[in-house]
Amino acid sequence: MRRVFVDANIVIDLLCERYPWFPKVQRVFSMGDLGQIDLYCSSLSLGTASYLMETRKMSTQNIFNNIDLLCQMCTPTTVDASVVRSALISNFTDFEDALQHCSALTVDADCIVTRNKKDFSASEIPVYELDEFLELMGSECSFVF
Repeated sequence: MRRVFVDANIVIDLLCERYPWFPKVQRVFSMGDLGQIDLYCSSLSLGTASYLMETRKMSTQNIFNNIDLLCQMCTPTTVDASVVRSALISNFTDFEDALQHCSALTVDADCIVTRNKKDFSASEIPVYELDEFLELMGSECSFVF
């Protein structure tokens, strides 16, 4: 499993340091930073995370720095007209989840990592909860904090 797409909640957990998930999410991003996996996230997730960081009173400079650091470990994927059309005709009941899924398809992701696996029941890609993914990767990867 090399090409790993992280759902918006994983990106937000990292950028907003949301506990109790933050330490586990750090492990996933450490794998990406070390080149053990290739990480992808929807560009839509970055906008959502930016908004949530603003609500937490983070400075504009910190928000931009955090997103820049994230983009050094994780490649943002496109959400364009084609992805929107695909999401609209998908079997997903939630449009945002459909956008995430269809964006993951554009990069041939091997899996999606989320904290809400049930939201991806219509996925064509294997979907793993955060804990499930970390267990699966287990000894394959070393971690740096």
